[in-house]
Amino acid sequence: MSRTCVREAFKSLEMLQLITVRPKIGAVVLEPSSVALINAEHLSASAYMQHTDVLVEFRKILEVGLASLAAEKRTEEDLVIIRQALTDFERAVKTDRVAHYADVAFHKAIADATKNPLATLVLKTISEVLIERSRHMNQIPGVLEEGLRQHRKIYLAIKEQNAENARKAMRMHMLTVERNTQVLRAAEELNENAAIPRA
Repeated sequence: MSRTCVREAFKSLEMLQLITVRPKIGAVVLEPSSVALINAEHLSASAYMQHTDVLVEFRKILEVGLASLAAEKRTEEDLVIIRQALTDFERAVKTDRVAHYADVAFHKAIADATKNPLATLVLKTISEVLIERSRHMNQIPGVLEEGLRQHRKIYLAIKEQNAENARKAMRMHMLTVERNTQVLRAAEELNENAAIPRA
């Protein structure tokens, strides 16, 4: 990940008053406040309005690191919750194929396993838009099955407390999300163009 992307992510979180960046110390998570919560709501609203590529880019920066940290810090209780989200995803693939809630629950459980309150807050804040995006993306043939395979790899790496494998598995998953997002956007643009009446 380029330093520019990381710097921009820190600037955004500092602007939301969720962290403060101090020279020679680094980023420090701030105590929750009403202002920070209002700003978090702004982040959620912004996520709805942002171009899809921006949200995926932000997730690549955030979630690859979270998977690695979760592998280092997870407890047995965390594993139970992550595994439950994975089981719910598996059930959805086999039955009604409504997997978007379990999909996002899996990612939120990983954030919780990091024991980092800021990570939990950010994932919770953008979860509604992630659920909506996942709902649309899961309609693409093969996406659910591929997502399930990748979730299993992420879970296994976290279970084995292998931070490097967790990072790699999540990065691969985010690259797949990015590719599927592009496919979805192309299909939506094609549908929009087809709906425009010809003179």
